[in-house]
Amino acid sequence: MSKVGQNPILLGIAWTYFGVILQGILKLFSLGILARLINPDQFGLLSCALICTGLVERLGQLGIGPTLVQRRILTHQSVYVARRLTLVLGIVAGSVVFFTSDACARFFNQPELRDVLRVLSLGCLLEACAVVPDALLQRRLAFKQIVAADNRSYVVGMVLVCPLLAWQGLGVWALVYSMILMKAIRWILLAMTAPRRGIVGRWSFSKAREILDVGLGFSLARILNCVSLQGDNFVVGKMFGVDVLGLYTRGYQLMTLPAIFLGQIYERVMFPAMAKLQLEESTLNQQFLLSIEVMTLIALPASVVTSLCAEEIVSVVFGERWLGVVPIVSVLSYGVFFRTTYKCSDTVVRAKGAVYVYALRQGLYGVFVLGGALIGASISGSVGVAWGVVVAVALNYISLTLLAKQLIDTSLIDLIRAHVPGFALFLWCWMGLAVYLPLVREYCLQPFFGGVVTLLLSLVVWGTGALLILALSIGRVSVLCKKMVSEGTVNLRKIPLVNRWRDRRAA
Repeated sequence: MSKVGQNPILLGIAWTYFGVILQGILKLFSLGILARLINPDQFGLLSCALICTGLVERLGQLGIGPTLVQRRILTHQSVYVARRLTLVLGIVAGSVVFFTSDACARFFNQPELRDVLRVLSLGCLLEACAVVPDALLQRRLAFKQIVAADNRSYVVGMVLVCPLLAWQGLGVWALVYSMILMKAIRWILLAMTAPRRGIVGRWSFSKAREILDVGLGFSLARILNCVSLQGDNFVVGKMFGVDVLGLYTRGYQLMTLPAIFLGQIYERVMFPAMAKLQLEESTLNQQFLLSIEVMTLIALPASVVTSLCAEEIVSVVFGERWLGVVPIVSVLSYGVFFRTTYKCSDTVVRAKGAVYVYALRQGLYGVFVLGGALIGASISGSVGVAWGVVVAVALNYISLTLLAKQLIDTSLIDLIRAHVPGFALFLWCWMGLAVYLPLVREYCLQPFFGGVVTLLLSLVVWGTGALLILALSIGRVSVLCKKMVSEGTVNLRKIPLVNRWRDRRAA
């Protein structure tokens, strides 16, 4: 067996990367179709519903999943207790959403929201049932199974069923039914592939208290993170209505695609791996710096490309009737780097078990988002909200990065150096876009064709800049890539986290 085949972390990265790229293509495809079949106000109505359900879902899970992943030793009884806790909490969360649907509909002045929330309340139970199987698979680094469940459920729910229902004129209900179907399929697939541990057992109040002591910290952080993620949607939906909210959320979703996908790769693979090595500060330090450099090389160029080419991207993905979202996308794109790269610090903090300090940072992030959205809305409407969110995301990135630096004793100089290659590539892409973008817009009369040409040229500029950085040996990534090329293979012994984790397993 090859070295690659023997290493679950590298395999996990490969499978998650493949799954994320595939899901990214599928999501762009489904977004493009649904944007042409469903009106913005219907997307806005669903966004109002997700504001209400998101907070309750996270509260109902009480951080049990991350707690199971983070624990160094996990007993059969702990898994049994966790399964029972998630089931009860899922029923409670679904009931809360169901019985508060009238109040939420009155608050947003959207009568149809009541029925939407009552159907989506079932999703709270389905999400809760999937928590333990997902956590057990993460502990085993069984990322192939997790990726398969995510992609298969998304294909059935959002790529096949949702467009068909939308074509039949169901509007927001096409989205609602498809989301419930997607959650149900994902839970079934995870339950079929996860270990059968804890299905039967004996209840223990001491185990429940032990799980919840840590889980409450994770849960508090997730709840506050939900406030930060939905705070701007809350402001836009309440102040400007579902029409503007539909435009804003589509622009936000387009902006966050790189952050979500890259964050999934890092969080799913590296959080369980780092949790197993939480006492190895030197290893975590090296991995942290390398991860920031990789994220920066991808996210900073993505931000400038998305911002300057917002009109072309919207034309290709959503169609010309959605061009009103271009100013929002252009502004939100400045937050791509911060939204993506903060996952490096986020993962280190959670792997070290500093859950309550992490929760405090998430609380500050929520305050930043709500405050920035309110101030921005009063100054410049939905575009002002976008600027407020970008500032909030940047402050959150600084806060979490400094916290991770403190926890694993990273030097400030090394932290700055990790950003240099990405910043150099950012400048290269900005200069390239400044040269060819005006020419494309002048001579490509058809918007869709011009958008395709612009995106292809952006990839060319991005790639040439990356090769230049590699040739000049700027940063750790370029040095590592040169070593890999000179050796003719990927030498796993050169990767500190892989090496230490393999030795730990052997011992």
